[in-house]
Amino acid sequence: MKRFLYLSLIGLFALLFVGCGIKTQTYHSSADNMLELKKYNTKVKVGAFSANNAGENHILCRLAETISTPSGETFSEYIRKALIEELKIAGLYDENSDIVIIGNLNNIYGSSMIGNAYWSFDITISQENTSKTFNVQSKTDYPSAYLAFTACTNMASTLNTGVKDLINKIITHKEFADIMQNTGK
Repeated sequence: MKRFLYLSLIGLFALLFVGCGIKTQTYHSSADNMLELKKYNTKVKVGAFSANNAGENHILCRLAETISTPSGETFSEYIRKALIEELKIAGLYDENSDIVIIGNLNNIYGSSMIGNAYWSFDITISQENTSKTFNVQSKTDYPSAYLAFTACTNMASTLNTGVKDLINKIITHKEFADIMQNTGK
């Protein structure tokens, strides 16, 4: 009986707390973001996005699963590519533009706690070679679960939504219109 109980506890622990890595989804543009960007007629380029935690491309979920970007790129590069996609869909991206948007991912955090699951971002957006800059913080809640596998799967599948929300906060920020203008320093 003791042996059965012991093996059951080990099995339950393995089921609840052990796993492999989970890749997030490839970013897909948002209709809301495209409509917001249609307000502009200036074409821009997106330059480098750095990060305070350079090279960060995964987050540990519940000490059981590694949540990583689809292609292994850093989170800052994932956000950069997402912004490029949104600008391309809106017809505002031009690789040869003199207006270059750059960014720094100050912080990214993912929580999978029951009743408090969310993605949070803190990013600084600037126009290259100018003093135009602003900061955006974004938090996107998502449903969690008791089981680690389910909670971590939810976490991975909602990074895309979190980045869509972040980009929406960037492009609706009152200072984004200044970034989209080539008025010099």
